[in-house]
Amino acid sequence: MKELVSINDKKIEVKEFNNQRVVTFKDIDLVHERPEGTARKRFNDNKDRFLENIDYFEVSPKNGQSLAGYGFSKYASKGILLTESGYLMLVKSFTDDLAWEVQRKLVNYYFRAKQVADVLSQLSPQTQALINLELRQKEMESEIAATREQINTIKDTIVNRDEDWRRDVNKKLRKIGFKHGKYNEFVAESYELLEARARCNLKRRLENYRERLQKAGATKTVINKANYLDVISQDERLKEIYINIVNQMYVKYAA
Repeated sequence: MKELVSINDKKIEVKEFNNQRVVTFKDIDLVHERPEGTARKRFNDNKDRFLENIDYFEVSPKNGQSLAGYGFSKYASKGILLTESGYLMLVKSFTDDLAWEVQRKLVNYYFRAKQVADVLSQLSPQTQALINLELRQKEMESEIAATREQINTIKDTIVNRDEDWRRDVNKKLRKIGFKHGKYNEFVAESYELLEARARCNLKRRLENYRERLQKAGATKTVINKANYLDVISQDERLKEIYINIVNQMYVKYAA
């Protein structure tokens, strides 16, 4: 049975070539949650910068090497295996929060785990036991910290429900956007969910609201600044539904 390593809640098989750990493009796309083919394209676009037998290895049945053992199709003519240096070069352009976290874990818990194991094997059983105990303690502390952060996130969703709701929903959406790098997309998603659940047309309501402002003698600046939140704030039912939607998104994407 092959050894598995969990990175970002994704399990990848441990692969070694020339006595060092390597990864495939498929592994990288999986742990970084990128569309299939992303890593391969980045590699092909910059292949002249990668050094064969240092940053990557090319394996082929022609050289008597098994492709199936590395997760490649049995019909493939060759396969690319990236070393630690090759992996770090390839993901330089991955700059979102998730990418930084995955890089750290893949380097520490995958690529360098073999080196650590080799060093530990040379120590006395008593020393190994003490080191493993210390590592487990740090792992538990990290898990506790992550759990506390999740609890605080959920707590923030429940508390301050009626205190300046606009500031509250904007704060939550900004945090989601910062974490995933898609702020505008999440805002648009929140409005789409509101229209679906409340069966309303926000664009039409905004147009009507601006017409009322114009008839009331409002300045062009005030009229142009009117937005969906202004429309939502005028309808308690819409506001209640929208607050629930943003809270649910916050727990789903930011907790």
